[in-house]
Amino acid sequence: MIAVLPNNADRDGLRSFLIELDKEYEIKASIGSLYELDVDLIQSQCEIQRSWYDSHIRKESKGLFQKFPVVKNSNNQAICPICEGVFSTKVTLEHIIPKNEEETDGEKCGEPRLAILPINLVKCCGECNTSKHSKRFRIKEKSEIHPYFEEFDIEDYFEVNFNDTDEIFQPNIKFYYQDNSMDKRIQNFINNYNIEKTYNHRIKLEFQKILTILANNPLTLTKSILKSYIEYLLDTYRKDSESEKIGSKYWFDQNYFGFLICEHLKTKIENDISTVYKLNKEINKFRKPSQYVDFSNPEFQNNMNEVQTMTDLEMFVKNNKEDFIIYYQQIKKQGLSIDFPKLFNLDEDRLRKKRLIEEIVNYYLESGKSFDHFREDCSLVIGL
Repeated sequence: MIAVLPNNADRDGLRSFLIELDKEYEIKASIGSLYELDVDLIQSQCEIQRSWYDSHIRKESKGLFQKFPVVKNSNNQAICPICEGVFSTKVTLEHIIPKNEEETDGEKCGEPRLAILPINLVKCCGECNTSKHSKRFRIKEKSEIHPYFEEFDIEDYFEVNFNDTDEIFQPNIKFYYQDNSMDKRIQNFINNYNIEKTYNHRIKLEFQKILTILANNPLTLTKSILKSYIEYLLDTYRKDSESEKIGSKYWFDQNYFGFLICEHLKTKIENDISTVYKLNKEINKFRKPSQYVDFSNPEFQNNMNEVQTMTDLEMFVKNNKEDFIIYYQQIKKQGLSIDFPKLFNLDEDRLRKKRLIEEIVNYYLESGKSFDHFREDCSLVIGL
């Protein structure tokens, strides 16, 4: 650090000052008391120019920026210690205590003498290095949290829900806090670094990825088929998230956000049938024209979803023979089976009868057998 500073700087004096300041900073940071750090109390005072940060510390030609440590995930990728996102091309240095030398109400907004102190500098992503954090906090309830010295379980502070209106259906992350000193500090940390905005951006990107996967199926997805897909994705995301854990902690990457989305969707699909229609509407936005199945009856799948009795089923098959064959060929490619979600809804023995009838329908379609005597054949099997 000292070696890259201007030649006219008091290097011996700076060395003594920074060593003493570093020790005091570490003590305060480790107990969450950076608000108490008073640089004026450091005995070996030495002049530091705020401009040295840009001209000698951050400047790439000096070669110092590359030497700052980074945090790595379980995949050995460098990540931002603030939001845990994988570093892209934009990597910056964040001053945990701001270097701003402007004054408000007779008090400095930041501490320019910390501008070049290595322990106060953390490599982070561009999204987290915001202009929001330009003023130092001098009270316990808002004191800065240094990510290398303090930990908290961020998943304990937010919930995933869905913005659910006639116009929009997408995941949303909202943070919640208790009325205590630590939660106020965490709230300040989340706000300073735009973490709620960043996480909402990432969870929406992962939702789009899920919709793109589901859009590869050219059919409108029934409740049971959607549920199967979401459960499969949930299991995949869970395994990937578990494998990426650092100790007992989840890494907050796209796999974890996908896991949270699918976990929430699974519950919504089970408890609210309108979720199926809304999700299909979102899936359709990601389908290309070539991905649609062109049924002669535009209401084919809606009609299928409304089948409740054997009479309904008989009429449905009779009126949609060609579309039914096309539909079966499509779901067979997906490894799925015929499903009539409302069949025998009012029957006490619903599940057994429904499963048998759907197996008979599958057999008819697979073998190419005529449906002319379908009802009679079903009666022989299950005694209708």
